[in-house]
Amino acid sequence: MYIFNEAKVYADYADGQYIVLDHVTGNYYSFDHQSSEVLGALTDGVSPEAVAAYYENRFGNECGAKTGVNAFVEKLLAAGILIPDGEADSGKAFSSDGDDSAKMPELSFETFSDVADLLLMDPIHEVNEEMGWPLKKE
Repeated sequence: MYIFNEAKVYADYADGQYIVLDHVTGNYYSFDHQSSEVLGALTDGVSPEAVAAYYENRFGNECGAKTGVNAFVEKLLAAGILIPDGEADSGKAFSSDGDDSAKMPELSFETFSDVADLLLMDPIHEVNEEMGWPLKKE
């Protein structure tokens, strides 16, 4: 089983998608609908094997589900978004709501660092007193 690395990230789920903010690096991560479903399932105790089995049943054994799901999990771990937390619930199955794709989706997330300096700024001690946040002191 996996959990969000709360010592490093904050995750929010809205409108079928996750947005994850890394409050150590200032990066934020955006997930599409399919990747958000898998991320949510992983944090709900569904094993990567169960996710891969769903996609293999839907798209065939040659769809690359095991490789794709395992690569996605490795990227989540490498980014520090998830951390392992015990064993997954072997009885939990994965299913997708409204997946109408004709092939195995590419599970991924986008990383953004364009506002990292603003997200990491201390709004009390590092801002311009006259202009306020987000203007940094000189």
